Amino acid sequence: MKMRRDMVTGIVGLLTCVFFYFMTLQVRQPAKLLEPGPRLLPFVSLFLIGISSIALIIRGYKDRAKEEKPYFPKGGVLKVTKSFLMLVVYAVAMTYLGFVITTPFATAAFIYDLKGNSEVKPVSTAIISVVVTAALYAMFVFAFQIKLPAGVLFGG
Repeated sequence: MKMRRDMVTGIVGLLTCVFFYFMTLQVRQPAKLLEPGPRLLPFVSLFLIGISSIALIIRGYKDRAKEEKPYFPKGGVLKVTKSFLMLVVYAVAMTYLGFVITTPFATAAFIYDLKGNSEVKPVSTAIISVVVTAALYAMFVFAFQIKLPAGVLFGG
């Protein structure tokens, strides 16, 4: 039986989770940190990646009889390259303008980039961008107590 890409990706994801779980246990944090704080973030991430990996394995097993489509459809490499460059621009912009200013624009750009053939309304995009930015800000600053970049231009 030939394994599908979904199954291979899921197995690699699970193995990566196990590796990073043991690596995370080796990291020592200062005792005065408020719990759960920053110590929880790697475990939440590993849990989510592990669940996604298990879902990929199950999906690959269920679809094992179906023929696989090409990994990159026509223009796929160009789309992935464009998305990567958008992430680089976002990281550079965040350095100068900070998280709060750049993230809504980056979220909107990614929504339009990932929309495919779907119609996206500007009002919905704006609302989603602001809500995602606020949720990420609250999660990092209040839950994980991680300071987000304020930007060089704004004294960060």
